[in-house]
Amino acid sequence: MRCLVLPGLDGGGALLDDFLAAMRPRREARALAYPGDPALGYAELIDWVWPRLPADAPFALIGESFSGPVAVALAARRPPQLKALVLCASFVRAPRPPWSPLGLAALPSWTHRLPLQRAPLAAVARAALGRWSTAQRRQRLRAALDALDPAVLRRRLGEIARVDARAALAEVAVPTLYLRATADRLVSRESWEEIRRARPRTDCIALDAPHFVLQARADAAATRIGDWLDRASGLDAGRADVS
Repeated sequence: MRCLVLPGLDGGGALLDDFLAAMRPRREARALAYPGDPALGYAELIDWVWPRLPADAPFALIGESFSGPVAVALAARRPPQLKALVLCASFVRAPRPPWSPLGLAALPSWTHRLPLQRAPLAAVARAALGRWSTAQRRQRLRAALDALDPAVLRRRLGEIARVDARAALAEVAVPTLYLRATADRLVSRESWEEIRRARPRTDCIALDAPHFVLQARADAAATRIGDWLDRASGLDAGRADVS
C-alpha cells in the first residue's frame, strides 16, 4: 500500500522529507504540494487533489495538520483505491483552545493583516517544535515560511476558522487513524475527542511529540503509522484506541 501525504499549513513537501524517507523502506510514500494560490480554500483544494489521487494501486491518505479536513473530505467521497486514512496532529473543526496560534484566524479581521511570517522564529519554533527544536529544524521552518505567500497564509488561516468536517468524517468507510502529539501546543486533545465523537471507530496512537510530529519524531511516526497500516490492511473499520 502506497502513501500519499497532504502537507500542513505551509502547503509544501520540504518539511516532510524526513518522514517520507522513514516511510520508504516499507512502502512508497510521497507528498503532494499545493499550488501557492490564495484563491484555493478547502473546497478548491479538495477538488484540486481529487484527480491526483492514485487510481492504479491501493493507497493510504495521510493528512497533516491543516490538511486533515482535506483528507477527510476526499475519503468521504470513497475513492476506489483508498484503503486507509491517517490524520496527524489535525482537526475537523477549528483547533481549541481559542488562544492557540492556529486560532488567530477566528479573531477580528484586523488580525489577518498581521505580518505573521515576520514573527520571531524562536516563537514559531517554540509553538511548533517545543523541546524538539534544533538549528536544522528551525532553518527548514524559516525557509518554509519565507516561501509562503502571506495572502495564502491568511486564506488558509481563515479556512481553519470556518471548517467543519465532522459530517464528512462520519461518512468515511476505510480504517482511520489519528496520530496525536501529546506535547502539541497548537492542536489540543480536544480535537482528537471531537474526531472520536464524529467517528467512534477511529483508532488513536499517541506519541510524545510537538505539533510537528512528522518532523520531530519522523522515525517513530513512520514506524507507528506503518505498523497500523499493516494491521489495518486486513480490517474493515474496527476500532482499537491505544492513546
